[in-house]
Amino acid sequence: MRNRLKEEERGTGMRTIGLVACGIFIVMLSIGWAGPQRLIATQEEVKQFMAKYIERYTQKDIDGFLWLFSPKAIQNQRDGFEAIRRIYSHFFDQSLELRYRLEEMKIELYENAVEVKALYQIDQIPKKGEERKVWKGRIRWVLGKEDGLLKIISLDYQHQSIP
Repeated sequence: MRNRLKEEERGTGMRTIGLVACGIFIVMLSIGWAGPQRLIATQEEVKQFMAKYIERYTQKDIDGFLWLFSPKAIQNQRDGFEAIRRIYSHFFDQSLELRYRLEEMKIELYENAVEVKALYQIDQIPKKGEERKVWKGRIRWVLGKEDGLLKIISLDYQHQSIP
């Protein structure tokens, strides 16, 4: 009888310890103490995304290019998705050829976003026989994940050199 009581006490004690440990783990998860946080993407994933961005831009693939943007995307802190569509459709339609180059690209990875900063240069050969134009400046993208895929949440650029 005594052995049975001791076994029940040990069982109750083990359950209590298990419940307390589980509770502590839940609290740790809720306040972020459960170890290193997982980043939204890897450097390589971001580099691949940026390569797609440049490829679709230079191919003037408006649908493929816009697929990289979130429907909630904002450009230059004012233009929503439909304005972004109009701007790039018009620019692509005006261009016989486009070349896009990034330099000094810096990628910052976070839990819920990626920030990419770079210097850009766009060489445009217009359709109307005009002279080649060169657009240069600083650019910044904020990327997020939607349905497991990286998407552009915001894009800000400023031309330092305008044709």
